[in-house]
Amino acid sequence: MLGEEIIAYDVLDSTNEFMKREWEKLHDGAVVIALEQTKGKGRMGRSWISPRGGLWFSVLFKPRKILDPNFYTKLFSVSIVQVLSDIEVKTKIKWPNDIYVWNKKLGGILTETILTDEIVKAVIVGVGLNVNNEIPDEIREKAVSLCELTNRRWDIIPLMRRILSKVWKNINKYRKKPEALTKVWKGLLTFKEGSSIDIKVGGFTKKAKIVKILPDRLIVELEGERRDIFSLEQLY
Repeated sequence: MLGEEIIAYDVLDSTNEFMKREWEKLHDGAVVIALEQTKGKGRMGRSWISPRGGLWFSVLFKPRKILDPNFYTKLFSVSIVQVLSDIEVKTKIKWPNDIYVWNKKLGGILTETILTDEIVKAVIVGVGLNVNNEIPDEIREKAVSLCELTNRRWDIIPLMRRILSKVWKNINKYRKKPEALTKVWKGLLTFKEGSSIDIKVGGFTKKAKIVKILPDRLIVELEGERRDIFSLEQLY
């Protein structure tokens, strides 16, 4: 089970960083949650504003057989979308790991690995979800909170437990058939294979066709050539 061991802090630098420091002492499925993060981070080291009122937690996986780290990213993003759907908040996954409502970011997932001699010993999945926290004016056009969407405040711990319960259900459902999880994940993305997207090329915007969607990159066709897209910053 997930969350049998929950460590709660008032303030942490980052729940993922805490897990990286303490992972050897903790059990598989351990969870750390902080009311506030002072150095929250997202994919590619970007900072993540993590004030009080939001849901900021990380889960540690130390199974005997580690699954592909991308499996955990898809697992959590799909599970969060499903939990939000259960409370009638319709969301999508913006490739590869962000939770979006319309064109605004509600949350995100950061999956990191612990390596020893190039062998994966543990996987840490960090979740950040805007719940009751105020969205700063400078990012209000790009971000939204669950409180704003539902016109009510939410209890953080029960919401986290709902997510953990859904993750546990899905990990047992998909661990032996990860391709089925990938299919569900792709179905929840904001764009599909075969659709057109705008990408940034040398300061210009150009149309490209998505050939294949992978957890770590997009393969697109641009002006007759195939290219790899690794970051959302390359997209419009």
